[in-house]
Amino acid sequence: MPAPLKLTPDEAKRKITLFLNEGTMQLSFHCRQDSMWKRKVTMPDIVNTLKTGEVIRESEWDDAQQNWKYRVEDVDTEGDELTAVTIIFDVSMTLFIVTVF
Repeated sequence: MPAPLKLTPDEAKRKITLFLNEGTMQLSFHCRQDSMWKRKVTMPDIVNTLKTGEVIRESEWDDAQQNWKYRVEDVDTEGDELTAVTIIFDVSMTLFIVTVF
């Protein structure tokens, strides 16, 4: 199976917005059990960052998920900086949140 196409930051942001409205979101075990807890990040914080943030950096390949990771950067609901590392799964319209920091 060929690798998924790498999206530009603007294309990634459009898909993230679409999937937030019409798809689903899943959190990795690491995100739920480690990074969210350490940073005291909530689901509304993640959703806020995904809705209002920007994909600024180049995407990175994720060998485990065989897909591109996109860093969405903005602030959480309290105004603290937050980055959500996100994988976009087109077939299932799913945003998979790898980690937050």
